[in-house]
Amino acid sequence: MGKPAKKEESASGAPVIDRCIGEACKAQGERFGFCAEHFDQYKFGLINKKGLPVPDYEKKLGHYQAFKQKVAAHKVA
Repeated sequence: MGKPAKKEESASGAPVIDRCIGEACKAQGERFGFCAEHFDQYKFGLINKKGLPVPDYEKKLGHYQAFKQKVAAHKVA
């Protein structure tokens, strides 16, 4: 497991996360504390809100990869 994301407090007192909370990811956190790739995986249901894989990860991973290939094919055409 990777290090927990560094948390600071903003002026309003809300925690600020500057790194992606995805497992072993060192990218800058953008949305909900995830980098762009991990946010897509979170939306697709591959990882939970703590950045850890869900129990049926392998099953969903195949669907996610097929979806990414389909999206990439549309961008080329």
